[in-house]
Amino acid sequence: MNNQKTYIRTLKLAFMFAWAGTFMACTKSDDYKKFTEKGEISYTGKLDSVKIMSGSNRVYIRGLFLSDPKVTQCKIFWNNRADSVVIPVKKKYATDTLKYFVENVQEGVQNFQIYTYDAAGNKSIPVYKTGRSYGARYQSSLFNRPIESAFTNASGATTITWQGMDRLTGVFATEVEYTSLTNVIKKIRTKIDETTTAIPDIKPGTGLRYRTLFLPDTVSIDTFSTAFQTQRVGADITATYFKNKGNPFIAAASGGRWRNIADWTVTDNIRNHGGLGGWCSDQGGCLAMEMGWDGTAQITNGKIYQTFTLPAGSYSFEITMAKNEAKDPVYIVAAAGNTLPDVANVSTSLGYTNFANNKFQFTLTQSTTVSIGFLATMLTASGNQFWIVKEVTLKSL
Repeated sequence: MNNQKTYIRTLKLAFMFAWAGTFMACTKSDDYKKFTEKGEISYTGKLDSVKIMSGSNRVYIRGLFLSDPKVTQCKIFWNNRADSVVIPVKKKYATDTLKYFVENVQEGVQNFQIYTYDAAGNKSIPVYKTGRSYGARYQSSLFNRPIESAFTNASGATTITWQGMDRLTGVFATEVEYTSLTNVIKKIRTKIDETTTAIPDIKPGTGLRYRTLFLPDTVSIDTFSTAFQTQRVGADITATYFKNKGNPFIAAASGGRWRNIADWTVTDNIRNHGGLGGWCSDQGGCLAMEMGWDGTAQITNGKIYQTFTLPAGSYSFEITMAKNEAKDPVYIVAAAGNTLPDVANVSTSLGYTNFANNKFQFTLTQSTTVSIGFLATMLTASGNQFWIVKEVTLKSL
């Protein structure tokens, strides 16, 4: 009897579990119908491997359409979904590439949402990417790389010497334009890590213009640049205007240690070696003054100079000193007109300095006849005096 009761109890429990299982299965089935009563959800394949590169008021988007053949268009949103663009998609291959410039993107960091769609309007899950556009604000922060100097030497070779720049600005190069000897406009690009630019064939008397180039970040598709800026090119114009410029200086005639110097105007009081002076044979031939030694007379307002006409511009005159035993001041001078002033009036010159500096600059506002050279008063009271100069140099700036 007990076995029969146990059997009946077991059948009842089995029936109850079966009934509960059937009820739960029906409930889950009904819940599923709630979600699918409007049909199954269909997604298109999303754009894959998306990269966004920065640009000038735009960005460049690249991505891959993988194996989904149903994709017919791609839509890109930005500016908090206020702006968008629709791109038709016609796949040629199972895996195809999107390459697209999104124009008129406001400057700054932008968040992009990208969807793909099929012909029925089904869309992919979104792809979220961040990109950046650069514009007027970035452009206004750029400035040209400073030039330390631009100079053409006596051989006609031009060298631009550059100052440094902050690399964080994105600067990577400077572009130089100049007129060649054959009147052709040429361009040279100098990398930011280079400190000089060599130009072998610039046309004399012409300047150059230059601009500096920037890439704001490592993925920028657009190069930014400053406006072109003009730059005068200085030149060694000594041989153009001076005769007998030195290294060595040439005497007017053969003779002993002291002679007259060729091509320079020399006042008579400098010829205090028996009618000779202004040139001595020391160091192969130098421009010179002496007084006191060997009984030579003192010199008052002694002048050695050349006269010529220079166009408007800025200039530098400098000397290469060979030896200086002068005790009274000796000046190098540039003056308007056909002679040099006296020592008392040296301040009226276009420019001057003494042997302590060996170089000065002056500016002409118009074409001017100028005299450039040496001025000294060397008196007996100061003792024996002597100086020699190896070479003179005139540069346009």
